[in-house]
Amino acid sequence: MRSLRKCDIVAGAFIALLGAAVIIAASQIRGDVDERLPPRALPYAVGFMTLAGGLGLAVKSYRFHGEDPVVQWPEKDGWVRIGVNLLLLALFTALMDPLGMPITTGLYVAGAIWYLDRERILTALLTGAGSAVIVYYLFIQLLGLSFPLGPLAG
Repeated sequence: MRSLRKCDIVAGAFIALLGAAVIIAASQIRGDVDERLPPRALPYAVGFMTLAGGLGLAVKSYRFHGEDPVVQWPEKDGWVRIGVNLLLLALFTALMDPLGMPITTGLYVAGAIWYLDRERILTALLTGAGSAVIVYYLFIQLLGLSFPLGPLAG
């Protein structure tokens, strides 16, 4: 018998393995010793959070002994939303080098919010702009991470 519990255990184990793979890959990243924050710091953090999240899901699901909840698969509109968000993520990845991380992040966040709630265009634009500013100052200026800057490099 298939159950959501078993699926969550398998998904949690897979996510934990993905986190472990990120940690292993991050350990191969070389950087200058004199940098404030080595280039592998962010991948390490993401890897450890992914590993912990996957283990947490697997353990929580393993310990669950109640009745499995009913899961409804998305209708056609739901699949379209998933597809559009995956397309936006692909565009984010493709545009990161030419436009830079801050600008691309702002466009991605604004586009995703606008797509999900088209009546709040001002909220989408302000949130996108705020995200771009946060990415620039937190990750690039404060932490010194080497993300692409695109037109902001000059």
